[in-house]
Amino acid sequence: MTSQMLACLVSPFKPAAVFLFSPRDRDLLQLLDRTPATPSLIVKASATFAGEPFRDERRARERLQQLSHERLIRAWSIGQPGGGITKYYKLTPSGFSALHGEEVALPPRAFFSDIPLSRLEHSLLLADVIIHTLVAAKLHRVQVPKFHRENELTLSVGQFVQQPDCHFQFVVSGKTFNVLFEVDRSTESVNSSAEQSVRQKILGYEAYQDMVIEQWKESGRQWMRPLFRVAFLTLSVERAYHILRLAGSLSRNPTRLLCYATTYDEFLGSSDAVREPLFLDHAGAWQSLVNLHPSSRFLREPVRLPKEPSSQLF
Repeated sequence: MTSQMLACLVSPFKPAAVFLFSPRDRDLLQLLDRTPATPSLIVKASATFAGEPFRDERRARERLQQLSHERLIRAWSIGQPGGGITKYYKLTPSGFSALHGEEVALPPRAFFSDIPLSRLEHSLLLADVIIHTLVAAKLHRVQVPKFHRENELTLSVGQFVQQPDCHFQFVVSGKTFNVLFEVDRSTESVNSSAEQSVRQKILGYEAYQDMVIEQWKESGRQWMRPLFRVAFLTLSVERAYHILRLAGSLSRNPTRLLCYATTYDEFLGSSDAVREPLFLDHAGAWQSLVNLHPSSRFLREPVRLPKEPSSQLF
């Protein structure tokens, strides 16, 4: 099974029916390769697909049912916060091979399995972030040449091993921006020595940035300066401030603005979430994920991070 056409027998007494595998189908599989998604999120993401986007959830569900019948994707039912039942979809091994080719090794079994209940809310929130970012990038002609899904990218240095929730590489006007997303749902402590605390994550990212910069210098600076940003998305303004104050205190280079933070509402409420200054850095300045003029300040007034955060400042 390769790319253009997939065939299956409908009945031993009928001629073989042909399933046409369209470019839009391929883009849908690529989306599910990046993240599980519900029909509503798939409708939103279809603005980035080849051909016509899905006009509504009914049409999306019809196509999803066909792809499920071909065993390219699989669905699980879940309850919705406002009541009712919906589904989320993931690739099957056959769908992964149809997208990448038979010669590419399959991911671990968990990639194709249902999401544990303890991770479901996190996974769907991350899916919302990923799809919103892809749509914003497409709308504003920002390319995404590289992407790493959750737990696919491992940054290891010394005692620290970091696996960001996802990694986007953005390219626009010949400039490259690498952003690691951390979806923070306030389930881990901020300033503690616990392995999954925000403090340990920041220390790990600081150490990894130091390492790759040092390697770059030792090589004679033969490639692009290996800079990245870590974007924390939080449930509250107070949590964002807490993370940024900690990032400032842990920064090995005070002039290096490694960590950004904003709330989900701020990020998901912007149609230009990639280029708009929605994030604060640890110095209280507003930043965007893609900034072609880093030496220029955005028109938004800087924020003095208070010891006791007030949501009125955000």
